[in-house]
Amino acid sequence: MKRHYESVIVFDGTLSDDVIQKEQKQIEEFLSANADFEKADQWGKKALAYPIKKKRSGFYVLFLFEAEGEVPAALEKHLKLNENVLRIMTVLRNLKNEALKQAAAARRVKETEVSEKVAQEKAVESSEPSKE
Repeated sequence: MKRHYESVIVFDGTLSDDVIQKEQKQIEEFLSANADFEKADQWGKKALAYPIKKKRSGFYVLFLFEAEGEVPAALEKHLKLNENVLRIMTVLRNLKNEALKQAAAARRVKETEVSEKVAQEKAVESSEPSKE
C-alpha cells in the first residue's frame, strides 16, 4: 500500500550551490525511480540549533513523495552513506491537515474578497452626492 511521505534533508551548509543542486537531483532521481515523486521545496540555508559534524549551518530541502513502506528506509540507508548530508527525517504526511489548511486559506481569501467588495460599495455610496 502506498503512503504519502515527506523527507527533510539537511545538507552541509558549506557546500556550493552546484553541489547541493547535484545532490538534490540525485535524490529526486532515486525517488522518481522508486516512488511517485511529487516535488522538492528548497528552504534554504539556515543556522543549526547545535553543531552537527562540527558544522554550524545547513541547507534544508523538503521532498514530498508517495511510496511503499520500504522506500523511505532505502532512501535513509542511501543518504547515511553520503557525507554531504547532515540529517534526514522522513515522516508520514497528514493529508487531512493539509486539506484543512487549504480549505481555511480558501475561506480567508473569500472573506477578504467579500469584505473588500462591501468596502468598495460603501465608498461608492458615500462619494455620491445626496439629492435633497
